[in-house]
Parts: sequence; structure tokens; C-alpha cells
Amino acid sequence: GPDTLRLSAFAAREFHAVKYNCEVKLHFCPKFEEQQRRLGSTGGGEDILMDALWEMTRLIPKRRVATGCPLFMTESIEENDDTSTNETPNAPIIPKRLWAALVSHSSISPDLVWGDASKAMIRSLANNLASFPLKTTGFSSFKEEFVTAGGIFLKEVQLTNMESKIRPGLFMAGEVLDVDGVTGGFNFM
Repeated sequence: GPDTLRLSAFAAREFHAVKYNCEVKLHFCPKFEEQQRRLGSTGGGEDILMDALWEMTRLIPKRRVATGCPLFMTESIEENDDTSTNETPNAPIIPKRLWAALVSHSSISPDLVWGDASKAMIRSLANNLASFPLKTTGFSSFKEEFVTAGGIFLKEVQLTNMESKIRPGLFMAGEVLDVDGVTGGFNFM
């Protein structure tokens, strides 16, 4: 989805350099981690998540772990805050289907309740939330990609009319320019 497009836009050159064959580590809840640090939590991402998830064994011991993410953003998100997003305050930080997949990937039974979860199980889930390994082995063979990198340097283009500074009379736009945007290139701006 959108996060994959964002990652591929920001890392297009790096992926190309390794021929799209690498492992990417995804952190699913960095804003929650930042918030918990502001509220006084210490330690790395996995430790902060471990503490928050382990607390669920006490707070909601009869609820199934796979039911949904029990972690919420507790501070309101202000529009002019530089960390603002389109997320709704007090919403779970992980969508239900993704949460269920992460629980499964952590080798936790879909029927397990929080009160019966071991520290090792919770640690595995916290690790997957903070550093989920995703292996990339290439790109689509269906020619669907529209994220590109490289092209004509912007310093060689008059941005007021898109004319080449090197070849007067030559105009350009779109993916021929060396501009990376969140979802692709110049033509999406």
C-alpha cells in the first residue's frame, strides 16, 4: 500500500544498488515509541514495546492476544505539530488484520489470551513490532512500477518554464527529471 510506495520512493537508489535483493527491517509503531519516551519510558524500541505489551497480561488477561492491538496513542495530535499525521488520536496503532498477522508471525496461537502469554511470546511480538524482517527479492515483472530514481539534474533545468539550461529550446517534465517524491517523481507534484 502507501507505505510500500513511500519506502520504495525513499530507498529507490539503495534497492537498485543491491539489485532489489536485501532485507528491510520495518518498525510498525515509531510514533508510539516516541510518545512513550516523552512520557518517561526508557530503553530501546523493543524494550518499550515489551513493557507496554507485558502490562496487557495484567490489564486484560482474558482478552485474546490476536483480537486487536491494545496499544493506543494517548496524546492528542495537533494539526501544527511537526509529528502530526492523519491518524485519529486514541486509535489502535496497528490495524486489526496487520495485528493478527504479526501475532501469527510471532508464533502466538490465535486463541491465546493475554493472561496465558509467556514473556518469550510477548518479547517475540515486541521484536516483530519494532524490527520486522522483510526480505525483498526483486520487483514486479508486470511493469507496474512507477517509482523511479535518477534523471536530468534539476540544476540543469529552468524550473520556471522547464527549459534545459544546457540545450535551449528543449523542455522536459515528469519522470525524466531527477526528483523523487513520496509516490514517485515530478509528475506527481
